[in-house]
Amino acid sequence: MKLNVSSELKQPGKVSERELSERLPAMEYLGRTIEFAAPVILKFACSFDGKGIGLKGVLTTAVLTECARCTKLMTEPIEVDFEERFVKEKTDEESEDYLFSGETLDLDDMVQTNIFLNLPLSSVCSADCRGLCGVCGCDLNIAQCSCVKEAEPRKGALSELEQLLSENKEV
Repeated sequence: MKLNVSSELKQPGKVSERELSERLPAMEYLGRTIEFAAPVILKFACSFDGKGIGLKGVLTTAVLTECARCTKLMTEPIEVDFEERFVKEKTDEESEDYLFSGETLDLDDMVQTNIFLNLPLSSVCSADCRGLCGVCGCDLNIAQCSCVKEAEPRKGALSELEQLLSENKEV
């Protein structure tokens, strides 16, 4: 995504309202392929303060993902508030500002960073999704399987401690 800022550079302090939209290709992130179900839309205010260009607004899109419970493909909407700054040269090595040259900002890194930092760790198709049977893998949203479930909870590593506590013995 490219943003021409020639008018902002000529008028320091003037705030411009902008909107950009672009379809992005699939991206790799931490071994995960991110596929977009909708274009990335940026709605933001943009201004030049004499040293850098600030952008403040909202990024919206949707990604295709898998339900963590039943593994069905689903669309996950993403909405991110952002506030970023672009400068011609960094004055501090630890600065999180993005660099630009000329009269055009390349927003690709900013967009990717904001999307990746706001991706949910896992997604669920609905709050009442019952998921898959842990024994046979049957989708419990569609059918009830005939697997025998454990009637008794498993004994954990602390089961002996629990027994001592229930007998009021000193631990």
